[in-house]
Amino acid sequence: MTLGRSARKNRRPIYIQPNRFTDSLSHQQAYYLFLDIDGTLADFTLNPKDSIIPKSTLLLLQQIQNYGVKIAAVTGRSLGEARQMLSPLRLPIAATHGLEIALHDGSDNHEKDLASIDITELAIIRQAIIQSCTAFDGFTIEHKPYSVALHFRENPSLADTAYTIMTKVLTKHNNWVLKPGKYVWELVPRGANKGTAILTLLKKTQSSESLCPIFIGDDSTDEAGFMAIQGESISLDGYQHPIKGMGIKVGHEPTHAHYYVDGTHEVTILLNSFLSFYKQRRALTKEPVRVRHML
Repeated sequence: MTLGRSARKNRRPIYIQPNRFTDSLSHQQAYYLFLDIDGTLADFTLNPKDSIIPKSTLLLLQQIQNYGVKIAAVTGRSLGEARQMLSPLRLPIAATHGLEIALHDGSDNHEKDLASIDITELAIIRQAIIQSCTAFDGFTIEHKPYSVALHFRENPSLADTAYTIMTKVLTKHNNWVLKPGKYVWELVPRGANKGTAILTLLKKTQSSESLCPIFIGDDSTDEAGFMAIQGESISLDGYQHPIKGMGIKVGHEPTHAHYYVDGTHEVTILLNSFLSFYKQRRALTKEPVRVRHML
């Protein structure tokens, strides 16, 4: 496996052997892990309420944090749900596709000015979707603080019906956009995506080091994140810093990510490999371990 420039020229992603993920990482480089939740840290379930992040995975992330690695969650879930799933781990979270951003110190910041979101209009959108779904079995309507999602995980044959319902509702609301996902369509305020969320978190990073961002995700909504860290630049301290990051897709679907792994089990192996890399790094550089106990 070579994580070099030649990989960027390939249109198809390169498979990463998760236990050898760190072979080409540098001990002189600082890394920032951005992680999706569903389908990445948590297995995909028919009902989103049933998804959990294994305690072993939370402990693994805590151990990686103890070596000074910056980690953030980037998810379509609401901030409240994301915090609950990640508890007791404390880390920055970009939730609802970047509409809700919370730093690890508990302060909340927002990629989009939430005051500009018309809550009354959101209520109208929700009601229209509810009314359109009454004649069907197998839909789950997820009400988030600033968006609404229509899931058809329990009955995938409703995919076209779900799309028709959501696009019909969208025609009356020009400031909203429709986002696809795995067995879900979601209406969100225009301008929200995981790419801008990741760039926002990078800008808020208090670090004198040059960070290499690594984003791991499985869904179509993660594509904006892959593109952002593999080809954008951000302004820090008045200077433009090109991002030379790494996008890793979980699964075999078409993607802009340069690399991929096969499933959540391989994400766990990859993260374990990353932890071993930092243990070796500490032995070589004698860096201190910053122990943070789970609350």
